[in-house]
Amino acid sequence: MVKAPARGARLAVPRLRRSPAAWAAVGLMAGAGLAWGGHAAWEAIQTGGTPTCSWPLQVRGTASPAQAGLVRCYLRALASRDTAGLMAVAADIPPVRITSADLTYSADARAGLATAAFTPNPDETTSAFVTITYADGVQEGASMMNMIAMGGPSGWRMNIGAVLNSGSGPPPAS
Repeated sequence: MVKAPARGARLAVPRLRRSPAAWAAVGLMAGAGLAWGGHAAWEAIQTGGTPTCSWPLQVRGTASPAQAGLVRCYLRALASRDTAGLMAVAADIPPVRITSADLTYSADARAGLATAAFTPNPDETTSAFVTITYADGVQEGASMMNMIAMGGPSGWRMNIGAVLNSGSGPPPAS
């Protein structure tokens, strides 16, 4: 027969310490976690609709996190001669095709740390100019636009690629 514990009996459970230092440490860790989470959420809002990548880049001038992340994706795809990656960062309204001309700076992109100098377009807030200086000293003038300007969803893209002519090809059959 099993006896029930007497009324008021306590189970042998260790008590948590309630020292102020332990609570302060827990509070600091929770605060740091919330700050990091808030920062990550704000970055996601800032770059919404724009591909962002991890690639070494020095940023100069006024650039949003989305713009800097887009150039990082461009450099990563360019360095590896990844045409699908270049298509992902290309402005696709109107449709474009990546050609060998778009791979001109691929060796320069592999040379080392590049610097991107951003200059906002004074006439249009949905576009910006970018001068990329590669580690070997070669400079590339590029530009980017927010696809809102072309009637698309919000998201920055690089102005690269050859525009496809939708009027090309044989005439329709009559």
